[in-house]
Amino acid sequence: KLCGHIRDEVFYRMGFGDREIVALLCGGHVYGRCHRGSSGYAGAWVEHPTRFSNEYATDMLEDEWRLVGHEDTWLDDMGAAELRPAAGNRQYVNKCPLGTGGDDANQMMLLSDMALAWDPDFRVHLEAFAADEAMLAREFGAAFKKLTELGCEGVLQPEVAAGGLAAAR
Repeated sequence: KLCGHIRDEVFYRMGFGDREIVALLCGGHVYGRCHRGSSGYAGAWVEHPTRFSNEYATDMLEDEWRLVGHEDTWLDDMGAAELRPAAGNRQYVNKCPLGTGGDDANQMMLLSDMALAWDPDFRVHLEAFAADEAMLAREFGAAFKKLTELGCEGVLQPEVAAGGLAAAR
């Protein structure tokens, strides 16, 4: 169901195929982090969230991931409090209550990220990008260019499109 949403409701309607979807997520999620106060999710996807790499793909495949919620206070005890999502949200983390993953940088994945590893049609591309960072860089660049050139026709509410923001007020 989640993979269908990612494909049909988000990316296919913009003309992206599975490989481009995986390239966009792998290349885009190496930058930045989620902020509990704005999104309800918390933490960085990768150890070095300011430089391009294929770390998102390799870590997703190689690390052990555990589903946590806000109530998982054991994260605080191991110095990973930043990975506790807001109440009501759940995300995956590279930590376990028994201390495994303790030496790794604090990282998280959303359920929509993990879908890339769970779905066999997404996973084949995830594995390819994990194995070849230069290929990811090329294909992310092409997919990102396509995304930025799509424009936003049909995104605005009709009253905003007709007369601007002032007319909508």
